[in-house]
Amino acid sequence: MREMKDSGIEWIGKIPQEWEVSHIKYHLKWKSIKGFPNEEILSLYRDYGVIPKNSRDDNYNVTSLDASGYKLVDVGDFVINKMKAWQGSMGVSNYRGIISPAYHICEFTNKLIFKRYFHYLMRNISYLPEYKRLSTGMRVGQWDLQFDDFKNIPFLIPPFTEQQKISAYLDHKCRDPLSHRRLQRALSQTDL
Repeated sequence: MREMKDSGIEWIGKIPQEWEVSHIKYHLKWKSIKGFPNEEILSLYRDYGVIPKNSRDDNYNVTSLDASGYKLVDVGDFVINKMKAWQGSMGVSNYRGIISPAYHICEFTNKLIFKRYFHYLMRNISYLPEYKRLSTGMRVGQWDLQFDDFKNIPFLIPPFTEQQKISAYLDHKCRDPLSHRRLQRALSQTDL
């Protein structure tokens, strides 16, 4: 059995002894690059992550006729729908393109964070109450998670090889959105 320690964060609880707790601001930075209107339009789905908008026919968001204000997303960037963060609408992009200027785009500054691991961790339902708590606005459809609040959220850092193993396991288990939702429920009911 693994030796555990208190994470020091009530909603996280105990973690393996060799894991660290850090804050997002030490590993990602916010970026906003505009002026690339001819790049592929991307969309962010809670269940699929960042994908090309034209790859699905159920996205009814209207793309602006002038896309010069859309933000550039590079492969490996972390994208957050700040109005739906409380639902887990965020993820690491496997595509280069542009996305709504209403989204937060972040780039990783620490090579010791395996991006796919971070993708899964930040989308875990254990984090949703924290996103909800930090979001502001008059009503649910207008809630907004500011990057200054997001960057102060704590997260868990296992050794790099363990991050890779966790990611490989979740890639296998989350091949389709229904499996992803079932796994999210299972993870929320299991200790690490």
